[in-house]
Amino acid sequence: MDYLHGDVDEKEAELACSYEYARESQELREDAKERDDNLEKHPKLDCKKLVLSIVQRSSMNGRVHRFWECCFLMCRGFPTKDWNAAPPPDRVKILRRYETRQVPRLPMPDLLFTPQAVSMLAGFKQLADANTPPIQDVRPGEKSPPLKRLPAMLQKAGSVYWCVFELDFSESKNRALDRFLEWLNQSAIKKLWQKHKDQRTKRPGAAIHALRVRRRSNSVYFCLFQVDLSARKSDLTKQFKKWLALPENRHRLRRYRKESRGTTGGPFDRLRDLAAWRLYREHGNRIDDANEFAKAHRKAFKNWPEVNSAWKRVNGKSPYSPGDPRPFHNAKSVPPVSANQADLFSSDEDYRHAKMRVTERLSKSNYREFRKPSPWMAEVFAELIELDHKR
Repeated sequence: MDYLHGDVDEKEAELACSYEYARESQELREDAKERDDNLEKHPKLDCKKLVLSIVQRSSMNGRVHRFWECCFLMCRGFPTKDWNAAPPPDRVKILRRYETRQVPRLPMPDLLFTPQAVSMLAGFKQLADANTPPIQDVRPGEKSPPLKRLPAMLQKAGSVYWCVFELDFSESKNRALDRFLEWLNQSAIKKLWQKHKDQRTKRPGAAIHALRVRRRSNSVYFCLFQVDLSARKSDLTKQFKKWLALPENRHRLRRYRKESRGTTGGPFDRLRDLAAWRLYREHGNRIDDANEFAKAHRKAFKNWPEVNSAWKRVNGKSPYSPGDPRPFHNAKSVPPVSANQADLFSSDEDYRHAKMRVTERLSKSNYREFRKPSPWMAEVFAELIELDHKR
């Protein structure tokens, strides 16, 4: 019911969405069952090491786990407990691995693990070779020292640096600009800016210049810039904005923004669709039973601060009061029925649309069981079906 009402911390919404959709994977449920069976037989086993061994064995059989899947499997509550019900220590461990800020800084690839970024500049290869740590002899039971990140940034001369940014063109132009500002405001770049600001020239046109752009995957591109950190921040942001306004970048923004929107919506919408689909599925695909359950368990407003934070006053009056039923996430009033009295599903069509959006997101995920067959495989399946009909 939390997801039907949109009751998820806004900073954790995207991660909660990944967590909940991962719970739909039968492959991950089998891995979690193997984890629990082994821990039940051998309580002294370390959960993290056990999960890594399961993941390694799965990869040898052709099932490659993403990093976040390993993080989820290391939580004993996965997949039986939902995100809001997961133990706080488990959630904290997962959150440490994820970017939860509303506007994260523009990322820079790690030269030690990103050959595509290294190939963008000859100096990057020399930098990566010079900073590659030697293979250490670590005894069994000992932990190897953590590897330090090597961001794709190299000083050219004076205050001018070569920088590679990982730019996602599925985001808006304003979002990309905000993330660039966050990059400028991080402590390491601030120190360099303070160090070089005395070298500032009167040529704002040379503040930032794009040298090379290469596509990494889907809507993500590696962009090599020449950045003068002695320039004013206003000059840097203005020229970065001008670069985003170039015809080729406008084309990328239009193309990938259209693809990213699709029909899946934001994390709160995707969580509501998944929760609604689960509810309908668990009630035997009977719309009346699903609506009755949702109506019986609908939440109510507890106090005025909760009402005021969720709804704006109209002509000085609030549409709801403490104790009134709460509307479901994104519910709309259809006279004479108000939003907080509307059913979860008004018809079977609403359920089919929710299911369609959920299956579309699952088909684009890393889970093989939900993936759509490739065009070649689709042709093979069609031929096999045709042969079967001829028998």
